[in-house]
Amino acid sequence: MNKTLSVLFALLVFGGGVAAPNAFAQKPAGKNSKQEALLNTDIEFAKASVGTSAAEAFAMYLADDSMQLPAGGNPIVGKQAILAGMGSGYVLSWEPKKAEVAKSGELGWTWGTFELHTKDAEGKPVVRYGKYVNIWRKQKDGAWKVILDMGNASPAPTAP
Repeated sequence: MNKTLSVLFALLVFGGGVAAPNAFAQKPAGKNSKQEALLNTDIEFAKASVGTSAAEAFAMYLADDSMQLPAGGNPIVGKQAILAGMGSGYVLSWEPKKAEVAKSGELGWTWGTFELHTKDAEGKPVVRYGKYVNIWRKQKDGAWKVILDMGNASPAPTAP
């Protein structure tokens, strides 16, 4: 129940426009800022996806109690369930654009654009483009882990 409340709180604070004034640090990103640290984590996550595979990268960066909201599909709850549905034979790359971190330093979000390279039933290359938002929670060891992953895709590139 506590995990559900955390996700709902994150959705309200980050997505609903209901956040209290100054809920997020507004200082510009600097060398040691919380925002830069989270953005760098998402950049490393993206590099891992291309360097190994999307499934391996997600295995490293998803929290055990994470949730995925796939476009047009039902929510997938839990790291193992998300990984079980990922499959292989595709390349998922993304470019993180921005990160925000709550003043508490415990929750944050990143957004960016992505490309999914796969093949259709006839083996012809297919590329899908889209935008994503990830909500992150800082772990006890100080590492950031994704607790909510969501995105949308289209057949054409999306504007940043």
